[in-house]
Amino acid sequence: MTTNKLIYLLILLGIMLCNTSCEDLTENKEIKDAPYVLALGITSSGTTTYYVVSAADLMNGTIDAKGQGIEQSGYHDYEQGNQTIFCIGGLGVTHLKGITRNASGYIQESGDYYFNQSLSVFSQINNTTMMGMEIPANAASGNMITFYDTDINAVSFIRKRNVPIAPLATLEWPSITGLCESNGKIYVTYFHMSQTDWSTRYTDTTYVAVYDYPDMTLNKIMKDTRTGPAGSWYAHNGIFKDESGDMYLMSNSSFTNGFSQSTKNAAFVRIPSGSTEFDNYFFDFEAKTGGLKPAHIKYLGNGLVFAEVCTLNPQTINDRWSDKSVKCCIIDIYNKTVKDVEGIPVHSGMGGRRFPVLHDGGYVYMPITTDEGTYIYRTDPQTATAVRGAKVSASFVAGVFKLN
Repeated sequence: MTTNKLIYLLILLGIMLCNTSCEDLTENKEIKDAPYVLALGITSSGTTTYYVVSAADLMNGTIDAKGQGIEQSGYHDYEQGNQTIFCIGGLGVTHLKGITRNASGYIQESGDYYFNQSLSVFSQINNTTMMGMEIPANAASGNMITFYDTDINAVSFIRKRNVPIAPLATLEWPSITGLCESNGKIYVTYFHMSQTDWSTRYTDTTYVAVYDYPDMTLNKIMKDTRTGPAGSWYAHNGIFKDESGDMYLMSNSSFTNGFSQSTKNAAFVRIPSGSTEFDNYFFDFEAKTGGLKPAHIKYLGNGLVFAEVCTLNPQTINDRWSDKSVKCCIIDIYNKTVKDVEGIPVHSGMGGRRFPVLHDGGYVYMPITTDEGTYIYRTDPQTATAVRGAKVSASFVAGVFKLN
């Protein structure tokens, strides 16, 4: 592993000095039916522990893990499906757990399932089902992809299927960046990354593997040479679906997000609902913004995307894995416009992990860490303005959710 990738992993884990330690978590103060749930990463003496906590308010006071929360050791990432928050292991942690609200109004863990390796992706594909994808770390570790279907409400497995990895590994080993369902097909975005020096020598094409659901037979490997690979390492930002079922793919080939070269402009492309062909939609984001690249994205609806965009221009190889100097923007993928969010400072991104953003009640809530600490910022996407809210006593926030 290169030094730069190790640094990026440290960013991913959020390993930084923090004044909060496990010994501070004493007095019980959990609030019944508190609607918001946050996954807090707290680092003390070089060890990071996660606490899943509830909060009554995201805009006032301080949110912390003192006297409340569910403690989780090892690396975790988080994804919500309906009224279940899934805790997904990574970086050697191979289990999956659910967080739900019990009849008494407090959050609880449910289910505990183990995999052979950490899941590369875990996404909701319909109203009842999450899909997980387990891929060997390299050719020596195996030659099959395993797809898992999980019942959201029961937090239990429905089925698993094994398919050959070979069609996705024609150039280098595939790194998965996203998964979604549309009209009875599963679309998986990926790029090729060397497993010896972590270089990305193939950045002139967008790759999508299309599988027929539910048997997961490979339908087609789609390619588009107008831009580079969709998404970036471990950030789950390659593909999303709008209300009509059309899928949009974001390509950045950004040094700051782990690429070793960039040969095409950052851009958005589109696959019509259920199709196995790209259409003629093309949004050259880099040309529109004078050379900037999006890093992390969250689809809000009606064509609007909340995004972190790297302000470094140009980026160089020395910026690789840094995920630094990002600003927040509202992107309109229908009208191909980009508007800076006023009120959020330039900051560092979360590295290779899911974007910790909550869209609720017409607003976007996101934790931002600067030299002043970590605070929740609430953005109105219609006006692209933000205000600072509650302080969060943690080294970093891995997820922000709402349970009704």
